[in-house]
Amino acid sequence: MDLWIAIEIKKTVRRVLDVIKTQICTIALSFTLFNTIRLPREAFKYGDIPYLVIYSFWLLAVALPTTLLQLAMGQLSQQDPIGVWRAVPILRGVGHLKILTSFLCCVYSMVYVALSAAYMIWIGKGSFPLKDCTKLHITPNGYENKMNASECFNSTFLAPFTEQPQYLGVMAILIFVLWFFVPIMLFRLRKTLKMSLVILTPLVIIIAIVLSAFLSDSHVLTSMLESCEHWMPLSQPYIWHSTLVQALLSTHIVSGYLVSAGGTIYRQSDVRWISTFVTITNLLSGWLSVFMWQSIGSEGNKDSSFIAILVLIYQSSVSEKRSKEWPLLAFGFVLISGIITVLTLLFPIYDKLHRVAGDHWRIFACASSALGTALTVSILAQGIDVAAMLDELVVPVLAVFTTVVEIVGFVFIYGWYYLTVDIHFITGSRLPSFWLVTWWTIPVLLMGVTGWWLRSLLRSAWGEGQTLWPLGIVFMGILVVMVVMAAVAVAKEEQFNLLTKMASAFRPSRLWGPEEPMARYVWMSQRFLNENANSEHEFHTDTKMYNHIITKYHEKGNEIYNEDWLHAADTYQSQSPKAFIKSDLIRHEDTLYNDVGAIYTIPTVSTSKRRNTGEEQYRSPNMCIAKGELGGSINCNCNRHFQLNVPDLRNNEVSTSL
Repeated sequence: MDLWIAIEIKKTVRRVLDVIKTQICTIALSFTLFNTIRLPREAFKYGDIPYLVIYSFWLLAVALPTTLLQLAMGQLSQQDPIGVWRAVPILRGVGHLKILTSFLCCVYSMVYVALSAAYMIWIGKGSFPLKDCTKLHITPNGYENKMNASECFNSTFLAPFTEQPQYLGVMAILIFVLWFFVPIMLFRLRKTLKMSLVILTPLVIIIAIVLSAFLSDSHVLTSMLESCEHWMPLSQPYIWHSTLVQALLSTHIVSGYLVSAGGTIYRQSDVRWISTFVTITNLLSGWLSVFMWQSIGSEGNKDSSFIAILVLIYQSSVSEKRSKEWPLLAFGFVLISGIITVLTLLFPIYDKLHRVAGDHWRIFACASSALGTALTVSILAQGIDVAAMLDELVVPVLAVFTTVVEIVGFVFIYGWYYLTVDIHFITGSRLPSFWLVTWWTIPVLLMGVTGWWLRSLLRSAWGEGQTLWPLGIVFMGILVVMVVMAAVAVAKEEQFNLLTKMASAFRPSRLWGPEEPMARYVWMSQRFLNENANSEHEFHTDTKMYNHIITKYHEKGNEIYNEDWLHAADTYQSQSPKAFIKSDLIRHEDTLYNDVGAIYTIPTVSTSKRRNTGEEQYRSPNMCIAKGELGGSINCNCNRHFQLNVPDLRNNEVSTSL
């Protein structure tokens, strides 16, 4: 009895720790560079309070429903951002665009991470301010340094290769190290990712608390809250589009991370609570990040360039004459936040590589790191304006397009009815109509705001004589990817002509759905019942029975089957008794399954024996069929995998399809 109590306590503690780790991984999403660096920079540009208010609106109106959708589809299918499009194969290109967006974000985010690491090394090993960032002038108060932080960055690690080649060489080495050593934290994908986030997230929170406690200035926050001079940009499309893209980036909707995490990190969590927690943590982190950097920086106009926060850290430390420990701590905060960003962006990419390449996925991961190193160094050599262009033009278009097509694909093409049935299947409760209304309105909102932004952007560019060739390249790239992937999906359909192939590509693939056999069986049964049920019995399912089946399925999969080596009369006919009785995974009181025999059974067969008779030499080792008629006796000769208790259809005029 005491042993049983100890085992139960151990299981309970393990479950509690696993829940805590999962929630820490959720909190880590709100401490990426999108929230800690990009959001404050955009708030400095458009006005702090107005930007945060509109950002909060987009989080609740767009990010929350889309997060729920991605987590639900990822948890149901347990697929990557590309594999989840088995639901609508013709839109498979959206998954590839998400992977591409994630890789692009990782490329230019690595510039930020490398810069913060470089300044940490240079400040740690030398004096502060840096010698190369000192330009002394005689004033009535003595010597003063007249070189600001922007000039410091442009004359050192962001200097052109022809002027300061040594700094570009140092940056290239740091970028190489980061691209090849940070991904080691994803060596075992989900397990090492959770371990890394559990370690890094408390560190970044502690550093943020220390910086806010010792360096913040309450007078700056008071003046920021009392000022209303920046409310005028609300009539412009730029602030609305910028906050919309920021909400999509902060919640990682654009990268496909939520889809991969739904089937791995959050596979045993309630997607409704997780999506709510993701939204709340991003909301709080966004507001607190803006307040933190505003209070640390001195009063006055702040830099709004791509490296605005790095400039703020250096400039405020110089002007306030702080010791070099404080800029080291601030740059360390950016470095750890950048590592979290890289891990979350690379996870969906590596998840796809693992599914495609199997055990050799790490070789392809090294190849992607080499490509990322080359692209990051190229961006740095061309100038920081290339990274700003990717962040302000390319990624926003990809983010809005993939989100709109994703909502349209699952809600309108896959079908809102099947979507609600699937979410009911994984959560156990009916989805309120409120979520359907938000999904119907999101594409209209996104296309309206983006069209308004594009119209103003094109008019201003034409008026100033500028060209927006990156936008043209992005639209052409989106069109090519979508058309090519759609053509591949149509070609894979097993139909008779082109029209039927195209029509079939709009319907779910036969591989769509849960991967576990028992979960898939229950899911297909529920879909069949809901399709044939009338309106008053709609959504009538037994979620407790489903959870019982899944729990038992995993328990049976972990059992060790002991063989009777001394009394094995016939190797290939000694099967488990469970092959001849009802499956104990289904409760006997469920009248719905009274006439169901064994569904999946694992026969106990010695793997060390060899077939001796010539008759059994050519029998399939992977399939068992019942002999005789429906309901007849079972006579199987199989030794691997599982057996299906179905009649021999050669003797019965009955056909089935799964």
